[in-house]
Amino acid sequence: MLKHWRVLARSFATASEEAAPKVDVSYLRPRHRIIAAGGMPPIQFDSERERTSRRERFGKYGLASGVPVEELFPTAEEIEEEQALGLYREFNDVKKEYMELQQKKKAAEEARLAELEKNLKKYPAALAKYEASLVKQEREKDDKELALEKRIREIQEYFGYWMDPKDPRFEVMLQQKEAEEKKAAKMAKRDEIQKKRYAENVQG
Repeated sequence: MLKHWRVLARSFATASEEAAPKVDVSYLRPRHRIIAAGGMPPIQFDSERERTSRRERFGKYGLASGVPVEELFPTAEEIEEEQALGLYREFNDVKKEYMELQQKKKAAEEARLAELEKNLKKYPAALAKYEASLVKQEREKDDKELALEKRIREIQEYFGYWMDPKDPRFEVMLQQKEAEEKKAAKMAKRDEIQKKRYAENVQG
């Protein structure tokens, strides 16, 4: 009895599956379903009737595409246009140009390597010169720093108290001392001139 029920249930399920319409879960258009299945879709659009599209169709599907083989070759007008635009060139010309480019590239590479070797030979002397210039700069820097320190000390001794060189008043004091030194130098020069004139008058 149970066996009969199973057979009945199976036959009912099969009948319901056959009665129900199959749903395309991919939602692809018929054209795309044909392509996905590896088939050749029919020509639908005007763009597919153009020569370039027909050539592509022949490239994909071969003789089965129904495209005449003579359409694959360029016309005399197309060849003339390609030659006028320089799109088509003879193989020998291209090969010659390529060889020339390769020779130029090789020559440039050899020149670069020769320049590198030349610079490599000069490198020890250039490095020594550079290091000497660094030492000289450091020495000059030290001399400048020593001169500045001496100047700071003089200003501090002149005004009688210590002041930070970064203080804005320090610059004012420096200018004041420089002005006084210039004035003293001027006065000393004037005295020297007067002494010279006096000596000339006495001798005369």
